[in-house]
Amino acid sequence: MFFIGIFGIESKEKEIKVIDKLSCKFCNRSSRGNLIKSYSFFHFFFLPIFKWNEEYFVICEECNTLFSISKDKGKALERGENIEITYWDLKEVNQYHEYNIGCSNCGKIVSSNYKYCPYCGNKMK
Repeated sequence: MFFIGIFGIESKEKEIKVIDKLSCKFCNRSSRGNLIKSYSFFHFFFLPIFKWNEEYFVICEECNTLFSISKDKGKALERGENIEITYWDLKEVNQYHEYNIGCSNCGKIVSSNYKYCPYCGNKMK
């Protein structure tokens, strides 16, 4: 018998959790932030086999600025550990690189090159 395998490589971004006390570098406020995990994975029959290129990002809910954080702190937060993200942990992501950001109106994750949210029509910041 001959089976045709379905396999491939994909990239995915998923929202992990909301961080309640985020000290934003950009707007200089204590606000909430969304922790986002970005990774690439190889799948076979839609089952992920292995992951690589894991990165963690935080989006400030006040100003929608995207920051990267260390992989260690991101994994600890994902495991549910009580880790504090400080001002010094946040590294602002280059604005010219295309990343996904959250809409300030509906909260959906959309590409940073959109001027308006494709879900609710709100103007992106």
